Amino acid sequence: MAAKTLRQKLLEKGWKEEEIEHALAVMGSVEAKEPVPIKSSSPLLYWLTLVISIIGNFLIAVAIIPFLIVLSDVQLYFVIAILALSFGAMFNFLINTMEHLDPSHHVVAGVFIPALAAITIFVMVNVSNRLSAFFQSPIIHNPVWVAILYVIFFSAPYFMVKIFYYVRK
Repeated sequence: MAAKTLRQKLLEKGWKEEEIEHALAVMGSVEAKEPVPIKSSSPLLYWLTLVISIIGNFLIAVAIIPFLIVLSDVQLYFVIAILALSFGAMFNFLINTMEHLDPSHHVVAGVFIPALAAITIFVMVNVSNRLSAFFQSPIIHNPVWVAILYVIFFSAPYFMVKIFYYVRK
């Protein structure tokens, strides 16, 4: 059995032909009109989101330097996991709410931002290790592990959403 069209449903409910035509014309004109500012600003929003994400990752990397100097490995990993998970969830929300993006934009954002974050975290851990040595602190962290941990937790919200959508299908 074929699905009923909107016209057939409205006729069954007692609508007059002229009322149906008017309703369909109004609906068609609304669907055809997409606000121009949203359409023209879509690339701007995408690039602005990427720039804000890059700046945010850099600020997080700078902000963790004091934690890197004073926290032991387990404590630091917990703080890094919370920060990365929080920022990753925010970034994932921003990217997923931009419906106009094609899959290539998602890949660029999903690979470029975590890779840049890993490099930034790696550099900041090295800076904090040098500061620890300067202050004669015994706390030294492995920059590779800290960067890997950050990227894993930063990317976790993205993969959780993808798995959720895959399971729902």
